[in-house]
Amino acid sequence: MSASRILVYFLWYLLAATVSMPAQADIHGSWTATPREDGVLQMQFAREHNFNGMPMAISAFSGLSEAQVASVSQTQVNFELRRDAGTIALEGVFKLREGAGHFTFRPNRGYFDQVKAMGVPLGAKYEDAEEPEERLFNLAVMDVSPAFIKSMQEAGYRVSLEQYATMRIFRVTPQLIEELRSLGYRDIDFDDLIATRVHKVTPDYIRQMRAASYDRLTMDQLVTTRIHAATPEFLQQMKELGYGSLAFDDLIAFRIHRVTPEFVRDLRALGYSNISADDLVAMRIHRVTPEYIRELKGVGYANIPVEKLIDMRIHGIDAKYISKMK
Repeated sequence: MSASRILVYFLWYLLAATVSMPAQADIHGSWTATPREDGVLQMQFAREHNFNGMPMAISAFSGLSEAQVASVSQTQVNFELRRDAGTIALEGVFKLREGAGHFTFRPNRGYFDQVKAMGVPLGAKYEDAEEPEERLFNLAVMDVSPAFIKSMQEAGYRVSLEQYATMRIFRVTPQLIEELRSLGYRDIDFDDLIATRVHKVTPDYIRQMRAASYDRLTMDQLVTTRIHAATPEFLQQMKELGYGSLAFDDLIAFRIHRVTPEFVRDLRALGYSNISADDLVAMRIHRVTPEYIRELKGVGYANIPVEKLIDMRIHGIDAKYISKMK
């Protein structure tokens, strides 16, 4: 075979290999690390207009030690974050647990085939992504590993890759699910599970609510108490004022309409004690405030029943109106 024909075959081989195995573009950017109170590092990755941040233990990295991170003098570092979706190689400096530098991400395209083989639907976000390397980088930072996916499948959650990534963002773990189940919440759907993390409905919070006599709340109701700050602390304050057995709806109404301990105490100082929950809410809705009651007293109208005060407010009768009528 002639040298020219060998060269032709060699060039054809290279072209075929390039077509069948497209090159994967590395991602480059910068990183920073700051210490957290729990001892881990808050890592931030920046490239062009994209940013990622996750708390990470020092032990998650290869080639990085506690001594390097905590060094009192500026220390050069080269280390890696090895994930199933790819490897992030980092270089830079650390001093007193703060660090900065640059990184290169080498994506692993085989990751998508691996999770597909586990029966995980990728969804449009990952299936038709124009920049698969960017998607892989996000998955690597969040550590959406096949091992994590398998653990969640075994816990009963067979969802999409995007949903598994959301679980990672909000630190949903099999241990959390097991603890919630031990508290009686056995069939929490994906959305409710994420809501517990967004609104900090932790197992400890559930136990505190139960200690405050709210032991039969649904997960939706528990989330609602967090949204409206109907916390165990608020419950204790209201209990000390004689409202220790509020119905759930009354509890939430108190928070929505600002029936606070201070409001109740101010009313008591004016001689209004043992007001029903409904009347307290109605007073707030119609602006029957302590100031309003004091103004009426100033024009000669004292000890007016609560129902009458509410009716007067509804009809626009205040101290100014009474003064004009005299």
